[in-house]
Amino acid sequence: NIHFKKLNSKQNIKFLSQYNLFYKTSNFGSIERESIINVFKNETLKNKSIKVYNSKIKHIISNNENKEILDDKGRIFLAKQIIGADGINGISRRFVVGAENDIVSKKIFRAVSFENNPYQLTKGILQVIFYDEGYFVIYPTKINKKKATNYIFVPVNNNYDPPTIDNKTVNYLIPKDLNWITSFASYKRGEKTSIYKNGVFLFGDAAFAIPPHLAQAGNQILEDAAFMSENLAENTDFNEIVNSFVKNRYLKKNIIAKKSSIIGNIFSSQKLFGNLRNIGIKSKHFELLDYVLKPIWEDVNYE
Repeated sequence: NIHFKKLNSKQNIKFLSQYNLFYKTSNFGSIERESIINVFKNETLKNKSIKVYNSKIKHIISNNENKEILDDKGRIFLAKQIIGADGINGISRRFVVGAENDIVSKKIFRAVSFENNPYQLTKGILQVIFYDEGYFVIYPTKINKKKATNYIFVPVNNNYDPPTIDNKTVNYLIPKDLNWITSFASYKRGEKTSIYKNGVFLFGDAAFAIPPHLAQAGNQILEDAAFMSENLAENTDFNEIVNSFVKNRYLKKNIIAKKSSIIGNIFSSQKLFGNLRNIGIKSKHFELLDYVLKPIWEDVNYE
């Protein structure tokens, strides 16, 4: 279940409604970033033909059919094709689209608690709690096989920090001593940008940054990876793979990005619009949520 709640000015929590995921999907959860990176890294390094170079790429230079990759140690690597997965500020993106002004950074706060009380209060539930200065997303997880509770606070704008909770009852769910870590989620405004140029193909968030409000950016990167793996195994023509990616993945990601922005605007609404949002959720009008979440449930399985 997703539980929607309201944290008022007196820091009392009021239950609004719940949204049942049971009939939507049998797979819904969170994977710790460090754990999944370790799994991928260890599996990849089992392939003895793979070499790891610990350096930073400084430049990509197009030289006829080959690309020259220059690192910070002065080494030059030659490649016919490059899959650039170094994010929106990486070298590969700058090679393909140049410097852009339409990349927006959204401040996101994250914290973890290993206390038993919040874990028990949110066990099996994803909680969305609206507040005047933003909203909380709280859900259970496991970190190094330990039961834990994940906290995310998305402020209305980058001027706000997570509020200090002084209500003893609410502190059972949101402990007062949480160590909030600031991170930034990036997403693109405006027109679509290129994802392929002179043999350099942009991948994951390097190609398409997604607003954070549906928590789907990481998931979309995993789907991209599975899609690319399947196509690379079946096709040796890289241009055809890129065309297939554009036709089958780019449109869906664009839809999810737009709907994520819709959710962000709704969840961040204040005053009159915030009250209308709460009334709508309390009356269980979930048509909008069904519309927004539908592309997530209708994924192709690339297992």
